[in-house]
Amino acid sequence: IVSLVALGFDIEKGHIYFQYENKKLRDLAFEIGTKTIFSELSAIYGFQGDVKIAHMISVLVQNADILQPQLREYGGPKPTVIPVGVDQDPHIRLTRDIASRMRMFLVEKRLDDKNKTKRMDFKPTYLERGVLDAIREKLKEEGYSTEEHTFHIDISNVQDVRALERIVRDVEFEHRGYGFFLPAATYHRFMQGLTGGKMSSSVPESYIALTEPPEDAAKKVLQAKTGGRVTVEEQKKLGGLPEECTIYELLMSHLIEDDAQVKELFEECKSGKRLCKACKAQAAELMFSFLKRHQEERERAREVLMQHEMYKEWFR
Repeated sequence: IVSLVALGFDIEKGHIYFQYENKKLRDLAFEIGTKTIFSELSAIYGFQGDVKIAHMISVLVQNADILQPQLREYGGPKPTVIPVGVDQDPHIRLTRDIASRMRMFLVEKRLDDKNKTKRMDFKPTYLERGVLDAIREKLKEEGYSTEEHTFHIDISNVQDVRALERIVRDVEFEHRGYGFFLPAATYHRFMQGLTGGKMSSSVPESYIALTEPPEDAAKKVLQAKTGGRVTVEEQKKLGGLPEECTIYELLMSHLIEDDAQVKELFEECKSGKRLCKACKAQAAELMFSFLKRHQEERERAREVLMQHEMYKEWFR
């Protein structure tokens, strides 16, 4: 948490919490559980009959983590973007499905033969007293032509789908519904460890911790696996393999912000103009400087957290 704040997280605009202390999160996870079935979790996560209940609950809590920013206490429904590793795609898809199931109304677009919107149907997923009447009245106020049925309403003059969605969401929210937007996500590739392959806490040489001495981190960089050839002569003749190099990945992802400079490094490596020794020396120097600066920022961040009314309890 200290490193998060040191790296720029604004504690006045963001919210840090522990799952076990957050009652709103637990309540939301419980309600999510009423919309999720075992066979679905089994298909996604491979759960078998011997899986612990706590393991399944952890999935629901993570779903709640994603949807929590849209709760009434945090300003209500809003578009959200969740940064995750690409392996978390099934989890994001599950959360989107759950968000849809927790809506009071499902909006279905019907298209004509020319693939244009012919009508928009509203089907209430569960009926709350007065909600259907409220949506009818609101649609009429906004000038929509409606065709009413027992359990759904057809709208035939739809020009702006988003405006229609906004009307429905507002009515739902006014009647104590969630009105969730489907969460979006950005997918991020995994970095390989400094020794090649995955990073592992059991292999200290494979990763760099934000709290370790800068000189130790620099030494790890100098000993890291590269994409270089067996000999200098071969490197100059054939060029290196930056796409397989942990040093290049470190420079590209963390240590150099200028894309043009990163591109230049890539091309010089591929052409054999740049050797691994130069890249390692540059990365080691940049890593040393970054960690030294970051650890100074950590001390300032700790002071900020210790003086904050909400977070100071964590430092007693």
